[in-house]
Amino acid sequence: MRWPHDKIYLPKSNRKRDTSIKPIIGITMGDPAGIGPEVALRAALSPEVRRACRPVLVGPDSIWRETARRLGRDIDALEIEPTAEPRSAIRTGRISAASGTVAAEAVVAAAVLCLQQRFSAMATAPLSKKALNLAGYRFPGHTELLAGMCGVSTFAMMFVSPAHRVTLVTIHEPIAGVSQLITSRTVAAKIALTHGALKNWWRIRRPVIAVLGLNPHAGEEGLIGSEERRAIKPAVRQAQRSGIRAFGPVTAEAGFRLSAEGRAHALVAMYHDQGLLPLKVLGGAVNLTLGLPFVRTSPDHGTALDIAGRNQADAEPMARAILLAARLASASDRRRR
Repeated sequence: MRWPHDKIYLPKSNRKRDTSIKPIIGITMGDPAGIGPEVALRAALSPEVRRACRPVLVGPDSIWRETARRLGRDIDALEIEPTAEPRSAIRTGRISAASGTVAAEAVVAAAVLCLQQRFSAMATAPLSKKALNLAGYRFPGHTELLAGMCGVSTFAMMFVSPAHRVTLVTIHEPIAGVSQLITSRTVAAKIALTHGALKNWWRIRRPVIAVLGLNPHAGEEGLIGSEERRAIKPAVRQAQRSGIRAFGPVTAEAGFRLSAEGRAHALVAMYHDQGLLPLKVLGGAVNLTLGLPFVRTSPDHGTALDIAGRNQADAEPMARAILLAARLASASDRRRR
């Protein structure tokens, strides 16, 4: 495990999970130097969010209260799961080891409470990958941190929008190294994770999954690259043999059209921008982590340091992330019963 054990904050809460009424969603503040505390607080106070779940803010009490004071909002209406106070000053708009530590400790605390089943799910405000590393947490981001913490080796990022669900085979990787990471085993594992999510969370009995190629024209039968023949087609055949209704490789444009038309319940994309560029343009997507023992979501934007502290940030993406976490947590509870 690659995080500094002496810095981990483990919650001392005696909180008991009550799923009889509403799911309890832990909402982490993200990097306190960015817009995370603002969007998390405003989203948690949203009437729609409070109808759907019982939101609990996770992070240092002083930062939540200062954010509420600046926004002119009443934080007494919300529950707080406090983590350790910052060890040094945090400057708005400037990431640092201190801001990275606060962000990471909130994530770890919320994850622990999810593992203990005191939270139904968690929704994370954006953190800075650089601040995370400055704080000694050697992970590219939330996804890898949570996977490492939970001891999970097979995991994936799925982005969920009103029209599309897209799982990424590779995540935060340089484009020059993507080809070497496309193996039949890896692609097959992402297809299987996507299939499980569609069945267990969306209750789709026989999901259909379109798998995108890596190269232009999905390799053009080997004329434009070998990855489709070498890895992607064998992974699709393996999935089909296991009973999964997967097909491909198809071109990215064809895959997104099939998804938009409802002929594919999800897409499996080979690399970050292949899957995310269309979703970022369309807007409204939520990041969902597959493979964890609990539901974790986040908005599809970053820390926005340039507008931090100005009360200009849009809290709607954070609200969507919380609402999706509540919906999927409720589906998980129904399935366990």
